[in-house]
Amino acid sequence: MGIKEGYLFIRNLFGFYEHPFLTTKKIVDKRDWSQGMLIFGLPVYLWFGWIFILLVSRLFLPPIGGQAFQRLQFGFWAKVSFLASSFFVFFVFLFFAYWILEVVKRGRRGK
Repeated sequence: MGIKEGYLFIRNLFGFYEHPFLTTKKIVDKRDWSQGMLIFGLPVYLWFGWIFILLVSRLFLPPIGGQAFQRLQFGFWAKVSFLASSFFVFFVFLFFAYWILEVVKRGRRGK
């Protein structure tokens, strides 16, 4: 990711915190597909990233008093963290979807 794309990504993330409607409208109006994929794909990246971390930690880190590369079984805290991250990602997705629909709805009315 280039310096400009990184800067725009961080700016748009802070923009969603301050004024989500304006940030979404700017991305949609400019048709900046790279920023759209970076910002609106964020829930997917977070979810797959956490799955990757859980798999790597299970496969390559030996449990206490055991060997690595045993069965692919996850403990209680891994399951809880997976569910918590799934709920968090779902709510971030709903947040983005709401603002995208709001921009589309207001765009049809011509405002």
